[in-house]
Formats: sequence, C-alpha cells, structure tokens
Amino acid sequence: MILVAAALVSMLAVAQPPARPPQTDQTEAVQRGMRLTVDNFAGEVVIHTWDKDAVRVQARHHGRTRVNVRRTGGGLSISASGEMGPSAVDYDITTPVWMPVKITGTYDFVTVDGAQNEISAETVRGDIVIKGGSAFVTAKTVEGEVTVEGARGRINVSSVNQGIKITDSSGDVTADSVNGEIVMTKMDAKSVAASTVNGDITYDGALADGGRYEIATHNGNILMAVPESSNATFSVRTYNGDLNSSLPVKGGNPREAHQGKRVTLTLGNGSADVELESFGGTIRLRRSENVRRREP
Repeated sequence: MILVAAALVSMLAVAQPPARPPQTDQTEAVQRGMRLTVDNFAGEVVIHTWDKDAVRVQARHHGRTRVNVRRTGGGLSISASGEMGPSAVDYDITTPVWMPVKITGTYDFVTVDGAQNEISAETVRGDIVIKGGSAFVTAKTVEGEVTVEGARGRINVSSVNQGIKITDSSGDVTADSVNGEIVMTKMDAKSVAASTVNGDITYDGALADGGRYEIATHNGNILMAVPESSNATFSVRTYNGDLNSSLPVKGGNPREAHQGKRVTLTLGNGSADVELESFGGTIRLRRSENVRRREP
C-alpha cells in the first residue's frame, strides 16, 4: 500500500505542471511624493507593500502583449498594449507602504493590501478588496462586491448590483448600491451617508458627538447597533415596516413610524444626528457588542 500511495503522489506531481513564471518582472526605484497609476483592461491587479523605495511589477500575459512601465511627472504609470488591441494581464505589484495608488479597468478583480496612503480603484465588472488606506479611499464597481477593511479618512464606495462591506474603519463614509446590501461593522465613523434600493443596511459601531449619519433603503431593513453610552438623536421613518429598539431611548412613539410619520428618539444628550428611513423594511436599534476602539 505504501508503494502504491507513493506512486500516486509521484504521478500527481508529474501531472501538475509548475506555476508559469511571469513574462514581465521589472523593478523601478521611486521616491516619496510619487504616485502609482495602473490601467488594466482585464485581469487581476494585486498590490502588496514592502519597506523598500521601489516598485516591483510582475505580470502574466500573452506573449504578444507588452507591459509598459513609465515614469511620469507625478510618479509611475503601468499599462499594457497588444497587437490586436486591449489585452488581459494579471499583475502582482509590490509598492512602498507610503505610495498612493490609483487603479482603473473594465474587467478587473482588484486587491490592495497594506497601502497606507490614498487608494482609488474603479472597474466595471469585478470585485474590489482594499485593506488599509488613508486620507481618500475610493472603490467603485458596477458588477462586483466591494470590501474595505482598516481604512481611515474619506471613504467613498459603490457597487450597483452587488454588496458592500466596510469593517474596522473610521472617518467620513459614503456607500451607495442599487441591488446590494451594505454592511458596516467595527466602525468609528464621524459621518455616514449610506443608501441602497433593494438591500439591507447595517451599521455596527460608535457614533461621534456632533456626527451626522444618514441611512436609507427602499426595500430593505436597517439595523443600527451602537453603544448604550452614545449621544444621538434618531429621526426614523418607515411606511410599510416597523420600528423597534432595545436601547434606552426617550421621545416619540415607535408605533407611529410605520405610518410614514417621522419619529424622533433621543439617546443620551442627543449630540449626533442620525436619520434612518426605509419604505418597506423594519428599522431596529440595538446595543452594539462590536465597537472599534477609538485611536488616541
């Protein structure tokens, strides 16, 4: 039996060819103040970071495709050209952690992991995953999911036909979808503007004193989970749904919310302004068990 097993392992090793090496492998020195721009028609764009002041570009592509790495006035530009027009390229790029990154494409799956500066990723069809980012973080797709984790600053994300997930992030958040749900957890946002037509919306995290939070869905439910120690004024309206709360709020009658009337409820001193609206869904106010720690 041992000999048979060994033979099978040997056959499998022969049957599985080694991973194809990249056709392009190029490293360029960079300096602070430079920006990376990637324009890719189709494929994958994966960005990693390291502690070197250099950008390494590894790419897998058709033999007749040429990857162009060019220095521009403001930084480094990466694109590809083929003999027969736009080509599919899979990029694995390593950048300094400080370097701003901008990625645009049409049929791209994008992952940015570890960058701690501005990040912008836009595609028509494909998922976007961003881990990190500060100042301005933008992720937009039409047919794809958006995931943002550990971002700080102005966060602007959208997906027309799929969902959005934002976690462990802080700053000012704008999230828009049409046919997807929006889930925000471990949040410490100063302001939120989140809307979708056919999905649920969840916000689980802290509310800043003086902050503004606007959450609206047409055919979905809303869950707002915040610490009991929060200071907020909730303005709530639903037409065909219900309002229920397990927070120690004071004020209007929750039963009136389903009639389309605006119900105002106060938690603590009411400092933050929270507007919640759903045409056909239920709105729930809950105590958060999952709050991101505020940074000193």
